Amino acid sequence: MSVSYHDAWEVLRPNDPGHTFTPDNPLVAGGDMFSAAGRRIDYVMVRGRSFGPTLEVRSVDLIGAQPQDGVQASDHYGVVAELTVPARTPGTWG
Repeated sequence: MSVSYHDAWEVLRPNDPGHTFTPDNPLVAGGDMFSAAGRRIDYVMVRGRSFGPTLEVRSVDLIGAQPQDGVQASDHYGVVAELTVPARTPGTWG
């Protein structure tokens, strides 16, 4: 059996890099990797697409990018996605 996974960020925001590890984060800027290029190290992966996704990506965003009460949660941001059951049954043509 074959399976494929798709990056939820790429599904909805193909032209947005969505960096989760970036020197824009004060914990990265003040740490050992302050000169590292921004990149994505966090993903939400969704199975299938050729015969229909098993879940549909409705929204995707970064989480933890803004400090709370002056405290940055982590040296990298998370990715949060809203997923729903698609209108058609996976494995059937639309």
